[in-house]
Amino acid sequence: MKNKPELVIADINMPNKNGLEAIKECLVFAPELKFIFATGYNEFAVEAFALSAVDYLVKPIEKIRLYKALERAKTVILNDREGAEPSSYKRLAVRSNSSFYYIAFHDIIFIEKSGKKCIIYTVNQTVETYENISDIYKQLDDNFYRTHRSYIVNLRMLSHITPKNETYFAYFINHEKYAHISKLKINEVQEMLAQITNI
Repeated sequence: MKNKPELVIADINMPNKNGLEAIKECLVFAPELKFIFATGYNEFAVEAFALSAVDYLVKPIEKIRLYKALERAKTVILNDREGAEPSSYKRLAVRSNSSFYYIAFHDIIFIEKSGKKCIIYTVNQTVETYENISDIYKQLDDNFYRTHRSYIVNLRMLSHITPKNETYFAYFINHEKYAHISKLKINEVQEMLAQITNI
C-alpha cells in the first residue's frame, strides 16, 4: 500500500502465506495490480490465471522466459494506463523461435493448435509458436472464442459457417483456410455472432 507497485512477482509456496492468498489480499486494495507467479509447481496455474495473472513461470526459470513475461506485463500495464483500448491497438505477445511477435488483435484471423505448435493466421503472415493454446486464449479479448479444443476464432473475421459431418467449418473473409467449430460450441458461437452484429 505504501509503495504502490504496478507489478508483483510472487512465489506460491512461501513460509507464512500462500502466494495466491497474498495476491488476493493485495487485489482488494489495489485491483489494478498486475502480477506474475514464479513457482516450482504446475498445479496452481489454473487458479493463478483465474486471478488474471499476467504469466505463470515454473522453476527453474530461463532468462528468456522471464524477459518474455516482463514484456507481456509491460504491454498490459501500458494498455491500462491508456484506458480501455480499442482492439485495433491491443496486441498478442508470443515467442516464435528466438523472436518475440506482437500481433495486433484485429489482424488475427484464427489460431490453430497443430501437434505441439500453435499456428496464428493473420491478415499478412503466419506465425508458429510453441506456446499453449489456453495461455494464448487468456491474452485475447471478447472478439475471440475457442470454438474447438484446437481452434480460437476471431468472430469479427468470420464470413460463414458450414456443417460438415459431426463438426462445423468456419470460413473467413478473404482467407482460404478454415477453422473447426465443435457441435457443442455451435450455439454459443451463433449467439456471440448475433451480439457482435448488434453492437
